[in-house]
Amino acid sequence: MKRAVDGPVWGEIAADLEDLAQEIRQCILTPKGSVPLNPEKGCDLEQFRDRPMNIRGLFVVAEVREALRLWVPRVLVHDLSATNTFETISLTVTWSPVEAVLDDFQTTEVAYVF
Repeated sequence: MKRAVDGPVWGEIAADLEDLAQEIRQCILTPKGSVPLNPEKGCDLEQFRDRPMNIRGLFVVAEVREALRLWVPRVLVHDLSATNTFETISLTVTWSPVEAVLDDFQTTEVAYVF
């Protein structure tokens, strides 16, 4: 099922690069322990809620990079950056498919609310 930023889009299927971008967003927004048969899947970003803002982004980037490496093997992450505000962190993931015919990089943005 295709998922937009504001929720599911009924009757549509995410295809090609859109499917990979959706998988990246899903991996980042899935808390560890929330998948019953695979409790290690996802990102444990809540542990960084009370970290100082100047270093919180570094921890979040490291956690997200490791989660994408483990759980989204179909993409190769080229760059990952974080922008902090007091209550949210915005992540920008620059990636390409592992078996890409083209050398175009894709960008997926994810906002995580603490």
